[in-house]
Amino acid sequence: KVNRECCSPYYGVLVRTDELERKENFDKLVTGLKAFSREIEKNGDGLGFLGGGRLSNTDIALMPWAFRYYIFEHYRGYAVPIDNPELHAYKEWFEFVFSLDSVKRTLPDKERYLEHIGKYADSSARSKVANAVRRGVAAHEIEDEKDTY
Repeated sequence: KVNRECCSPYYGVLVRTDELERKENFDKLVTGLKAFSREIEKNGDGLGFLGGGRLSNTDIALMPWAFRYYIFEHYRGYAVPIDNPELHAYKEWFEFVFSLDSVKRTLPDKERYLEHIGKYADSSARSKVANAVRRGVAAHEIEDEKDTY
């Protein structure tokens, strides 16, 4: 669910050239983050991770994408409304996981990542994901026969 709602729309925001489609993907992503936030409130026990005091697969799946959301503001002018009350638990989760030394050591330099991801933002990237999104499907709906690079 997190992949479909919080990770896959990332590429729709970046790769789609139609502003309405970009905004729809961004809104879908924020809706997914609100659902994630509700799950943290319901299951997280306030101990940092979705699974309470233990790191879950869902936390691991979302972390790299959540870190990258800053690129939306740079390339598209969209910012995750982190101060929205519906995202309170997500905000606490974000601050907690990205304060961990074990996570910080794995993060790319933000400026270098902005340069790298620019190929997606200007729609020049040639990858299976970019090709799938350009043909109008979500990033998680890649078809090897159709989305070659």
